[in-house]
Amino acid sequence: MPRRAAIARQPRPEDAELFRRRAELASIRSTLAAREAVLDHLRAQLNSFEGRYIRQVGVLYIQLDEWEDRIAELNNPTQPQPEALEPEPGPEPTPTDEPDPAALDLKSLFREVAKRIHPDRARSAHDELHRNHLMSQANAAFDRNDRDLLQRMLNGYDPSTDTGDDQPAAAQLARLTEQIAQTEQDILTLNAEIEALAASEMADLRDRTATAALEGRDLLAELAARVKGSIGIAMRRYELELGRIRRRQPAFNPEPLLTAERSGSTAPRAVRSNTRHKN
Repeated sequence: MPRRAAIARQPRPEDAELFRRRAELASIRSTLAAREAVLDHLRAQLNSFEGRYIRQVGVLYIQLDEWEDRIAELNNPTQPQPEALEPEPGPEPTPTDEPDPAALDLKSLFREVAKRIHPDRARSAHDELHRNHLMSQANAAFDRNDRDLLQRMLNGYDPSTDTGDDQPAAAQLARLTEQIAQTEQDILTLNAEIEALAASEMADLRDRTATAALEGRDLLAELAARVKGSIGIAMRRYELELGRIRRRQPAFNPEPLLTAERSGSTAPRAVRSNTRHKN
């Protein structure tokens, strides 16, 4: 029995465009993942170096600041601050119109979603970006009063994973275009953060430390030695200032002499012993 020839389905122009845009989105997301890896690696390197810097040099700067504060306190002793006055109670708030219960429900729903997806709870740079996307989706849903989407997000729905295959081709293309634009913006944001970290003072010190190591020098040890020298100078300054303050004589008080003259008696023993007679 002859086999039936398969009927070839001609692809529609919108199907070809959907395929092209999906491939473009996949490529851009791959680039995004690579840049996220670069950022995570750079952060890890700088965090490790910063910990080493704090252990060797940073703690010494803290000690130096403490001695500088002590010197400043000797010359400018702090005065006790007056207790803050409690504000007088203001007028009772006037009652306003009751808010719309539906609006309260929407706000409460949005707050619960925000608690779960907030970027502050991110565990990595990638997770932070993802949570930023979710917050953007939640904010947009709140602005258009889309309680259904907020409730679905509260139940675990992730709008960014929705391919929208059940939507018309035009809607799918619009969604892909939006996702591509958002991913490109995320890449720009990551690049800016990478550049900022690479140009930071800590990155510059790390690079100079690495260059010095190639010359057989320990730059952090040199910095620590300088700060220790500054600490020694500050300690000596403190001792000199303290000695100068302790050597100050109390201000002359003429009241005992005036009292003695008025009473016609001789000056007290303590005053006499400290008073020189002129020839």
